[in-house]
Amino acid sequence: MPSRLPLLLVVTLLAACSPRRAAEWVLLSHRFRLTGDIAYGAAVRQRLDVYRPKAASAPAPVVVFFYGGRWQGGSREQYRLLGDAFAQRGVVAVVPDYRLYPEVRFPAWIEDGARAVRWVHDSIAHYGGDPSNIILAGHSAGAHTAMLLALDPEYLAAAGVPRGAIRGAASLAGPVGIEWSDADVRALMGEPAQYARTYPLTFAGDSGAAPLLFQHGGRDRTVSPVNSTRLADRVRAHGGCARVVMYPGLDHVGTVLALSLPQFRIAPVLDDLLAFVRHPRGGCSLRPAG
Repeated sequence: MPSRLPLLLVVTLLAACSPRRAAEWVLLSHRFRLTGDIAYGAAVRQRLDVYRPKAASAPAPVVVFFYGGRWQGGSREQYRLLGDAFAQRGVVAVVPDYRLYPEVRFPAWIEDGARAVRWVHDSIAHYGGDPSNIILAGHSAGAHTAMLLALDPEYLAAAGVPRGAIRGAASLAGPVGIEWSDADVRALMGEPAQYARTYPLTFAGDSGAAPLLFQHGGRDRTVSPVNSTRLADRVRAHGGCARVVMYPGLDHVGTVLALSLPQFRIAPVLDDLLAFVRHPRGGCSLRPAG
């Protein structure tokens, strides 16, 4: 979605960058500062953008946002308005690209997500972010990545990320509480024998997991709201911290649009997520719903 903000583009060539894409660039506006095309790995799609407030007196909380696209499409450039929305409210936002099917299958994009988080933990202080205050978030397929990173300790540990660095994780309309039924999704998730490790539900009993927020549109016909309630109930049944917020008027796409475009903010999706970023355990229920 294109931005119409008045912008000044400053390109800085970095000799140390990958020869495939040699320019890391900085984009300035009156509302935010964007440093783009930062490599967190060697692959073409292992790059990320960082949005930060124009002025901040203290290290800011950090949101690492994984976009959706059915694990087969998407680009970080489409989320500039989302980065703007976070930066305007004093939050550093990081939006990574990641490898997609059919180039790779599960768990490659989860591993990429962990590598991106490792970059954030190691480097975000240079961009005004607090490396001890990282929240993972994602929409749709990206929410699945955020939840697996939060619940299955394998990926962050393999990437060298201290588990305590993740203060919470948020799922927006994520397919996180059902088994795979669509043929294309089953193909990209690999062999049926490994499906259990693709389901966040498998790891819902991890007592060391960070607090979780589930945001879902009540009119979502693409990913049923049952996904959010089912995983949240499973987490709470094991003593974990999980909160579910439903938005009756929103569909699948509307949930993420409400984060970025003011004209689509018919529900407080952005406000609820920002409240979670600042107080991950606020309003947390420890008992199963219903």
